[in-house]
Amino acid sequence: MNQLNRRNLLKLMGISALSVTGLTGIRKQAFGASSAQVVIVGGGIGGITTAKYLRIINNEVNITVVEPNSLYTFCPGSNEVLVGEPLSDFQRTYDHTRHRYRLRLVADSVKDIDFNRKQVKTAGGENISYDYLVMSPGPDFIFDDIEGWSRELANRKILHAWKAGKQTLMLRDQIRAMPRGGVMVISPPVMPYRCPPAPYERASFVAEWMQKHNRRGKIIILDHNPGFVFQQQYIRYWTERRGFGTDHAMIEWVSSAQGGAVTELDAGKMTVTIRSGETIKADVINLIPRHTANRLTRNTGLTQGKDWVEVNHHDMSSLAQADVYVLGDTADFYIKTGKLASDQAKVIAQAIDARLHDKEPGQPLYANDCLAKAGSDFGMTLTETYRERDGKLLLAQSIQRPLPKESENVFLRHLLVSAADNWQRSFRRDVFD
Repeated sequence: MNQLNRRNLLKLMGISALSVTGLTGIRKQAFGASSAQVVIVGGGIGGITTAKYLRIINNEVNITVVEPNSLYTFCPGSNEVLVGEPLSDFQRTYDHTRHRYRLRLVADSVKDIDFNRKQVKTAGGENISYDYLVMSPGPDFIFDDIEGWSRELANRKILHAWKAGKQTLMLRDQIRAMPRGGVMVISPPVMPYRCPPAPYERASFVAEWMQKHNRRGKIIILDHNPGFVFQQQYIRYWTERRGFGTDHAMIEWVSSAQGGAVTELDAGKMTVTIRSGETIKADVINLIPRHTANRLTRNTGLTQGKDWVEVNHHDMSSLAQADVYVLGDTADFYIKTGKLASDQAKVIAQAIDARLHDKEPGQPLYANDCLAKAGSDFGMTLTETYRERDGKLLLAQSIQRPLPKESENVFLRHLLVSAADNWQRSFRRDVFD
C-alpha cells in the first residue's frame, strides 16, 4: 500500500471514524516494519472493519481473516428484502476488500483456539499463529426457550430470518403466499438482541405491503419485552395508518406485561401459546430466537460461564485472555447493532496498533446511529454516544428524532426516510470498500 498522508487518511476514514478512535493524531509517515500476526475470526461487519482500518493505520502488520463464507449478507436493512428489494443489494464478496487491504482470507471455520500456544485451529486442520486475536463470530441463537421449536424447524418452516440470506427469501415467500385475510405472528426475543427496532420495522414493512396486496391481512407482535425502541413513533404511525388500537387494526402488539411472550409452538397446527395462556393460530409464524455469545467463545472459556464475553471497554480486550479482543454481537454491550460493531472494530484497530508501538490507546467514544422506518414516508433516527470510564461503559447522550411533538412534521418524516436509505448505502461502503 502506498504511504498514506494525513489528508488521504481523512478521506479514507471519514470524520466519524476519526472521532471514534482518536486517530487524528496519527503520524504522517508510514509506520515502522512489524512482523506481528493479527488473526480475525469472523468476516462480518466487526471483523472486516477491524481488518480494513488496522491496515489503513498500519502498513506492515500481517492480517488474517478466518471466514467460511465467500459471500457476506448485511442484516442491517435486510427487512426491505421481505417487501421486494433484491437480496443482492445487501451482499458483498471479499475479493475487493482482500486485495485492496492486503488481507489473507482463510475460507474455513474455527474449530478451537489454543490460548497458551496462541494458535487458531480451523476445521480443515490448519493451525494459524497469532500475536493478537480478534473475535467477531456473531451471536448464537437459543431455540429451546420455546417448547416445540428447534433449530431444524427454524431452517425450514418457522423461520427467524435474523441472519440475512436464505431465510430472508424463504420468509418473503411465506408472506407472499399468505391467504387473503391471513395472520402473521412476529415474536421479538428478550433483550439484548441485534438491531432492537428491527422486529417492529419488519411488522411495519409487511403491513405496508399488505395494504397493497392483502388488505385484510393482520400482523400480531407477541413480545418478550415490556416496550421497544421508537415505541411512541411506531404506535403513532400505526394508529394513523394501520388502525392500531381498533377492532380493524392491521397491527396488534401484545407486550410481555400483557402476557405476550411466546412459550409454546405447535408447528403442525401453526399455533403459538403465549404466557397469558391464549393460543393464537397464524399462517406465518416468525419467531426470533434469544441471543447468546457464540458457541466458539463459550467452548473456549472466553465467556467464563456468562451469556456474553466481558471486555474492557477501553480497548475491547477480553477480561478472560490476554491479547484477545472481542466485539460485536458476542461482546457484553447491552445494545447490539452493526454501527456499534464497526465503532468497536475501529477502537480495536487503534488499540492493537498502539500496542505495536508501545503506546497507550486513545480514549474511545462509541456512537450508535440507529435509523429505522415505519413506512415509506416515516423515518426515525436514534443517536447514542457512550463513554468509557475505568473499563466500564457509560451512556453519555441519547437523542431520538422525530420527537413525539415533531411526529406531525411530514417534511421531517420524509427527510429521515432519505437519511435512513443513504445511511445504509454509506455504511455498507464503509465496511467493504
